[in-house]
Amino acid sequence: MHKSGFKSLACGIALLASISAAHAQENDEGADANHIAVGVGLLLQKSPFNSSEVQALPLPMISVKQGAFYVETAEAGIRLNDTFGSVSPSIGLFVAARSPSGQDREKLTADAGGRISLATKFGTLSGEIRHDISGKFDGCEMGLRYSYPISTGKLTITPSVQASWLDRKTANYMYGVTSAQRAKMIEKKRSVILPVAPITEDAHNLGADISMALQLSDRLMLIGIVGGTYLDKSIHRSPAIDQKWDAQAVMGISYRF
Repeated sequence: MHKSGFKSLACGIALLASISAAHAQENDEGADANHIAVGVGLLLQKSPFNSSEVQALPLPMISVKQGAFYVETAEAGIRLNDTFGSVSPSIGLFVAARSPSGQDREKLTADAGGRISLATKFGTLSGEIRHDISGKFDGCEMGLRYSYPISTGKLTITPSVQASWLDRKTANYMYGVTSAQRAKMIEKKRSVILPVAPITEDAHNLGADISMALQLSDRLMLIGIVGGTYLDKSIHRSPAIDQKWDAQAVMGISYRF
């Protein structure tokens, strides 16, 4: 697969994470049902870097669940869950790809981590921790997320809010500009050449997104997600950053076998 294909997979992880929950809501057999689903989508991304344009990337989508094992596009892991009345706790371990946004900053690394969540009639609260296992930046990230699915017939809409903490190494990997990246911009004669700008502090980002899952038939589902992240001042005060937020949107269709 071309590098842009890997990048589109990795960039879509955060947005596509909520798809599995919406998918389960639409399934008569519930969240524990085994399934294989494939699809295709389009990822639109606006990075916070100076004079960046909206990037459009094709996004292959894969969702597989067999027992406790699952694959969600560029994340794979084991998830154990149970139900006690109206409360459904779950715990899991995962490996996921990661890639920073922005032209000429394409990299692909892998994180390993753990996630715990609690689903109730008041919504789902989850927390996770992940750490780079590729040896590229050796950073850590922790996050807390709350979502509330709203179902009306064949349509499920899920608004979510989240907060994340990135240590200095992770913040620099995601939003810093290296000398090698700047050299690549010069070599490719980009219209905007970003300055070398490392991020020297950890970051606390806040985000929100809303996902939509429309069941077109027993096997066909239309998926849409729009999300944005407000960046910590340790990031947006960088001379390479000209906006305080980044945003993504995904529209796709999946077929469930």
